[in-house]
This record gives sequence, C-alpha cells and structure tokens, in this order.
Amino acid sequence: MKKIAIAMAAVLSASAVYAAELNGVSASDISRLSALKAPAPALRAAQAPATAEISDLTLLPQASKSLLSTYAETEAGFKAFTAMWTPILAKYGMKVTGTEYKDQFGTLKYESPDGRVIRAFTADKMDYDALSSTTMAKLQGDLVSALDNSGLTPVAALRITKNDYIRPTVAVYYLTKPEENTDHEVQLRQLKNGDDIDFDLLANSVTLVRKDSSFSLVYIGKLVGFKTLLSKDESGIAAKLADYRKFLSDNKKDFIASRTFKLDQPIDLGEDGTLNYAVNVYFFQ
Repeated sequence: MKKIAIAMAAVLSASAVYAAELNGVSASDISRLSALKAPAPALRAAQAPATAEISDLTLLPQASKSLLSTYAETEAGFKAFTAMWTPILAKYGMKVTGTEYKDQFGTLKYESPDGRVIRAFTADKMDYDALSSTTMAKLQGDLVSALDNSGLTPVAALRITKNDYIRPTVAVYYLTKPEENTDHEVQLRQLKNGDDIDFDLLANSVTLVRKDSSFSLVYIGKLVGFKTLLSKDESGIAAKLADYRKFLSDNKKDFIASRTFKLDQPIDLGEDGTLNYAVNVYFFQ
C-alpha cells in the first residue's frame, strides 16, 4: 500500500522556496505562510507561532524524543521538510544537530537551550465543522491560547486543508518538558474512548480545554487512563474498585477519582445473574 506522502503548500524562507520548487510548489504559495524572522532571545517567549495552510501532506512531522520525523517519497521532499522546520526551531532558540534520510523516512534531531522538546496535537478526532473557515480559525486560536495559558509555548499552528487522506483540521506544535515516560509529560491530549466522561472528576487533575462531546475531552496534562468495572451489587463493585486501585498502585499508576452508579439497564448474564452496578475509574498512566 502506498504510504501517505506529505507536501507543503508554503515554505518559510528563501531556502524553503528552493525546496518547495523541487516538490512542485509554486512561489506564490509562500504568501500563505507567516514570516519567520528570528527574534532577539528576550522576545522569543512572546512570539506568535508559525502558521501555514497545508493541502498536500508532505511536511507534517511526528514529534518524539528530541526529533521530528516524516515520511518523504523523495530526498527532495525531505529537503523541503528540513527547510520548513529549521527556521521554526531557530525562532525559538533551538538548533538542528543532525538529519538523516533513509528508505523514504527522514528525521531531524534538535536540541534546545532549556531542554524542552516539541510535541504535537492534531485535532482531526475533535467535533467541529471542517468546512467552515471561521470554525477552523477559532479552533486553531483556541488550541494555541490554551497552550499559551498553560505555559506550553506554541511554535507552529498548521491548518490542514482539503486533501485525499485526512479531513480538514488543525495541527499544533509546542514546547514542553520531557519525561522518560512520555505518558507523564504535560501535553495537549484528547480522552475519547466511546464512554461518557465524568468531567467534574478530572477538573482538579488536568486542564480542561474543551468538552468536545459527552464522550470526548481535550485537555492538558499527563495521559489519563479510564476503566469501567461491573458487578452484581454494591459490595461487589466496592471490592472490585479496591482491587483495581491496588493494581494501579502496584503498577505505579496514580489513581485520580472514581464514580459508582447503578446501571439504568442491568446486564443479564443468564444463569450467572445480573450486573447492576458499575464504577468509572480515572487514573494517570
């Protein structure tokens, strides 16, 4: 199966113009991208993130460890990738320490003066009108503001327009403090597993960004885990909760909160009886 190639609809500097031409991107597309002039160090923290509109996905990287990675069918595509992201990194005082392109997979390694790393959030699983430019602009602004207000410096906000692979959406890239276990990093995340969420139980443990629906929450914090336990009666559900809390502790996962409730529609197990009670358990992975 052919992998998704990523193409940039605009690039950030004169060197990026050359890389874009290699990928069939016209110079006129450059006007769609915010100018990236490296600010004085004292002003970096106040800079707005780089913005761009992307219709052909070529330079939308994955962010992990201290590197950005991408799939590129050609080396020219990878050059466009480095041409785009090098000035973004420089704008925030970060330095490229190495690049590698092999077997259509490219990586860009970097280091930052304060040890922070880039992480990414793509909003395609959120609930929004993907065909409304006004809605998309507000979504992008809300995500950037939430990051800023939480001390996670936004470095890029990319508008992904109509393409063959993903619905129109927004991807934001930002700086956060790294952890050995990335589940413990303070990141912009989405909790969406098909079950209704007890938002009030999480309000004091994470930063609620958007209650996207009854079963979807966008938040800033460590990775939240969720588990529903079932039992026939109240004593049984209490015992199951106690056992699960011990399991969490034994596996070094932090319990957040729980809510026990009686099922509106009991689950008939036939000869084994009926499940009448449930408990929702929230914890940090």
